[in-house]
Amino acid sequence: MRVIVVEDDAMLRATFVTALTHVGVEVAGSAETADRALALVDEHAPDVLTLDLRLAKEAEPADAGLRIAERVRARYPDVALLVVATEPKVAHAERLMALEEPPRAVGLMAKSSLGDMELITDAMSRVVKGQIVVDSDLVRQLLSPRPRRANAPADPLAGLTPRELEILSLVATGLTNLAIAQKLSCALSNVEKNLSTIFGKLGLVSADAAEQRALNRRVLATLIYLRAGNRNGQ
Repeated sequence: MRVIVVEDDAMLRATFVTALTHVGVEVAGSAETADRALALVDEHAPDVLTLDLRLAKEAEPADAGLRIAERVRARYPDVALLVVATEPKVAHAERLMALEEPPRAVGLMAKSSLGDMELITDAMSRVVKGQIVVDSDLVRQLLSPRPRRANAPADPLAGLTPRELEILSLVATGLTNLAIAQKLSCALSNVEKNLSTIFGKLGLVSADAAEQRALNRRVLATLIYLRAGNRNGQ
């Protein structure tokens, strides 16, 4: 797996690059600005680009990493994208998922995860495989009870049972059906049955078999989940 690291903190950038190299990840280069990052992607054709959300040297630093992600996906669609943020937000995840229809090969992780090589390299591997990765802490925040705002739209998750909501939250973190079954200590068939029910309740069922196969319902269910959490107070 070939990686390019985009991070404006020189010490953190060097530490992260060293840690990745130590666990056998090939780091093709590192950058602290958008122009340098794009030049490195053009030169090295990485499998994945890790991007700090905030880059101080950019004209608009707050969401610079997302803006680079948008440019890279438009120019190099085969490069997977993993954005890290000090405080990941639903809006960040939605923006990544809006890069392409259907969404694929993107992830959002907390910056604190950079200290856990097993966690961060797993996230990299999953986005390289085309999966969607969302930081588990963000998913847990969305799962926690919160007051619903007045005049808010109807909650699409209201009809789900606690078990179905738990499974959907695990889908939102990018886990496969088998990984969910292992985490919940239940049969794979049980997870598959619950997901079928969840998709039906969320309206992600198509009468056309070809369309059903083409529709990435896991991604759509994740997006519904994230948006519902955002409306209800995230």
